[in-house]
Amino acid sequence: MTGQQPEQAPEGMIKPDDATRDDLNKLLGTALGMAQEQLAAHGAFLPVGLAVGDDGEIRMISVVPEEGALEADIAQDAELDADALIADLYEVLRQQKDVHRAAAVICDIHLPEEGTDAIHVVTEHRSGISVAAVQAYTPPESAAAKGTEQAGWTFSVPVWEAEEMRIWI
Repeated sequence: MTGQQPEQAPEGMIKPDDATRDDLNKLLGTALGMAQEQLAAHGAFLPVGLAVGDDGEIRMISVVPEEGALEADIAQDAELDADALIADLYEVLRQQKDVHRAAAVICDIHLPEEGTDAIHVVTEHRSGISVAAVQAYTPPESAAAKGTEQAGWTFSVPVWEAEEMRIWI
């Protein structure tokens, strides 16, 4: 993962204990790394969830798009309702919240003011803390930007912010 997790809680968020911070940092690092790998390999990625079980293991949570909504290659302008997939991921995570202590939803977003796309990771912990990371990226064929590169992709340092709870509500 590029960038570093924040040393202190983002403004407006209560300070997590060490175990909570470890769970959220593990999810954020895994999520950003996974999204970067998918971008480098496929040029795109589908919304996906991650969850830390009570045993401390990270599990991937995914939902299937509606039949016919996705072609074999997600980078080829497939018709896909990403918002519906994200809503479905949150619904699955809410249904499974009793067996997880933390969760994350990872998706691709557009940043119109910056004119670029970004990895968006929203993490939640059952203790009542939620933090998000937004990491802008530039594909290899685009103009070079400041950041770190992975297989020709440029990733900026993530921006951290407090987020509203959507799973443990």
